[in-house]
Parts: sequence; structure tokens; C-alpha cells
Amino acid sequence: MRSLLFMLLATSTSVAFVTDNSLNRCELHREMTRGEQEHPRALSRRQFASAGFGIVSGAFGFLQSSLAIPLITVDEFGVILRDSPLSVQIVEFSGPKAETVMVKLVDGTTFGLKDIVESSTDPRSPLKVAASCRESGVKTKFVDLEALLTKTPKKKLYTNQRVQEAQAKEKAKEERIRQDEEERLAAVAKMEQE
Repeated sequence: MRSLLFMLLATSTSVAFVTDNSLNRCELHREMTRGEQEHPRALSRRQFASAGFGIVSGAFGFLQSSLAIPLITVDEFGVILRDSPLSVQIVEFSGPKAETVMVKLVDGTTFGLKDIVESSTDPRSPLKVAASCRESGVKTKFVDLEALLTKTPKKKLYTNQRVQEAQAKEKAKEERIRQDEEERLAAVAKMEQE
């Protein structure tokens, strides 16, 4: 029933959007812009939108360019590694295929490598870059891989009362065993002194 009503509504002619066709296009435009000539300080919606868009895009364009880091090629980075490997503090690889390479120099300057290609034979491969860093004695870090390898131990959650009591008894037993071991070691040390 609903779909039938929707189709009827969609196919029926509506008079809400029909304009008077007695005005031609030029007269219609003249009628629409008449308020702009009567009020010279008033902005039309089009002028306001274009001015607002220009200001916003200019502001974001300036922020993007000021926050962007410089990028160099792998060949230029190879020259840096060959000439002064001690000036490179760390090279960080990130991304699912380690395709984002960030280089941090000793003086705090940071830049990236822009022509990294995932390939087993290309010298611009992330693993080839890591190998050249390793040969030069530069520290490398695979950020995403290390994040996966560092696991936080899961805390056990006991909701059953009997399980909680058993866990408390186990902790008390471990504490008694630790105290007995300390007493035994003290007794052995005392026997050795005599």
C-alpha cells in the first residue's frame, strides 16, 4: 500500500514548483537580482558563498602547507646515509606494507621518503631501505609491527563466587610458600654461620 502511494505521489504532477511561464529568462533573472541593485551593500547568496568558500579554502590550504613535512627520494636518502650516517637518529616505517617512511635526524628535523615502492627487486622497497640503514648502522623501527608484538597481559575476570574464593586461597597459598622459603633460607644461612 505504501509503495503504491509513493508511486502515485512521485508520478503525479505538482504545482508547487511550476513557475509562471509568462516571464522569459531575462526578465526572471532581472526580477531575481532586483534586490541587489536596490541595496548596494547587500550581498547575494552566491557572492556570500563564494567569499566564504574562498576564505575557508585559503585558511585550510595554508594550514595544510604549513603542517606538511618535506619529502625526499630514496636516492637522496642514500646519499645522506653514505655521507653522514651518524646524523640520522632513527628511521620509522609505518603502514600496512611499511610504505610510509619517516626519517628523524639528530638535530630534530623530520622528513619522509616519497617514492617507496613495494617490490622485492626494486631498491626503493621498504625492506631494501631498512637493509641499507642497517648496513650504515642507523636504527630502524617498524611501528605497526612492534605494536602488534607488544601484547598486554589480559586480566582474568572471575564472575563466579566460588572461583573468586579459590583464587584468593591460591594467592594465600603462594604467600605461605614464599614465607616458608624465606624462613628456610634464613635457617640455612644461620646454620652455615655456626
